[in-house]
Amino acid sequence: MKAWLPFLLSAAVLTAACSDDDIVNPSATLGVSLGQTASAVVVGGNTTVPITLTRGGGFSGSVNLSAENLPTGVTATFTPATVAGGTTSSVLTLTAASTAAAATSTITVRATGNNVSAGTATLPLTVSSNGLTLAASATTAMAAQGAATTIPVVINRIGTFSGDVTLSAENLPTGVTATFAPATITGTNRVSTLTLAAAATAVAGVNTITIRGAGTGVGAQTQTIAFTVAPSTTAGFGLSTAPAALSVQAGASVASAITVSRQNSFAGNVQLAATGAPTGMTITFTPNPATGTAVAITVATTSATPAGVYVLPITGTSTGAANYVSTLTVIVTAP
Repeated sequence: MKAWLPFLLSAAVLTAACSDDDIVNPSATLGVSLGQTASAVVVGGNTTVPITLTRGGGFSGSVNLSAENLPTGVTATFTPATVAGGTTSSVLTLTAASTAAAATSTITVRATGNNVSAGTATLPLTVSSNGLTLAASATTAMAAQGAATTIPVVINRIGTFSGDVTLSAENLPTGVTATFAPATITGTNRVSTLTLAAAATAVAGVNTITIRGAGTGVGAQTQTIAFTVAPSTTAGFGLSTAPAALSVQAGASVASAITVSRQNSFAGNVQLAATGAPTGMTITFTPNPATGTAVAITVATTSATPAGVYVLPITGTSTGAANYVSTLTVIVTAP
């Protein structure tokens, strides 16, 4: 009996060390795929990459995401980092600090879950000191079936890059169209307005749309937007601003307009208000409250208005309808 004791103890220790989480179900599968075959980020900026998970062989649990082999000065953030069972998507944001060095490397995105082998995908990543950054004023947006919403898009040229930037939208759901005004940002211009329009037949639900900005000789930059198509089953309204991004010199004025999309015979007045304006800036709506579908916006500044980029929420309220929030981006330059 004493001769068998070491073997029995070893078996007991091995059994205790192996929990249920360590046992891999041979039929379970976990795959990860990326929405881009390669990516680029400029020093001081960020870019986003859509992620899609596939589960099989009876595996339906949550999945943890991580990134490996990141170059120095680059950090990775997943939204969400833990993908619950029944959910198949996440977004990877790669951010390059101002101290990051220009380099090219291949990073690995790893997906892990209990009782299943990890899934991985690789992504060539270029870090550049010259290029552009891309930022939409909102990472979430909504439009009812048959209505539209607008999102300001702002680009920033970095280093020696001074070329045109062409904008496009990818992964649009059926029944949703995307229009940029302008579609190409030329010269020293920095802003465009993205209009997402949902047809009356668009399928209700949440979709991840990718905005891409590309310039000659520099890596393309992307940002994702969670876009919700809401069913137009109740009376209400939506707001879309065009242009949704403006540039003005301190001391001057600039104009935009809002369209009030009325749904299911909604005919109420809509009171409009803007918040977040800096010192010396006033926002005027004409008429206010809105009685129809068209409203003019005047943005007036003074010489005391600080230079900067301001994302201003515009809220519409009406009795018997849910509030709706749109945005207006104003870039103020020094006089």
